[in-house]
Amino acid sequence: MNFDQKTPIYQQLADSIRQDILTGSLAAETAIPSVRQISVEYGLNPQTVLNATQILIQEGLLEKRRGLGMFVQKSARKQLNQSASERFKTETIQALVQEAQMLSISRDDLIELIHSKYGEEI
Repeated sequence: MNFDQKTPIYQQLADSIRQDILTGSLAAETAIPSVRQISVEYGLNPQTVLNATQILIQEGLLEKRRGLGMFVQKSARKQLNQSASERFKTETIQALVQEAQMLSISRDDLIELIHSKYGEEI
């Protein structure tokens, strides 16, 4: 994992775990590596890792099981998919339409571009 300097590391780590859940790399009911394992693997302070996992616990994506570790919640992927879908619809599409308007791309041309690209591998 490559951490950037703009965003706090604990947020980047939480985002990475979210992405792993969303893509299915971390399936429901799967144990995630321990705080200690993640700290050693990425050379991070254990408190940084703990901060990231606490956020995900508060969001309902992870659950702590006493003596067993942390596990991905059953509904985590569905929850992330719903929020990512909403964000895509409100933020990404809005930005796409605004940029198309700025570039004088007509609505029909934009729709045609989307249709033509939708089936292509990107």
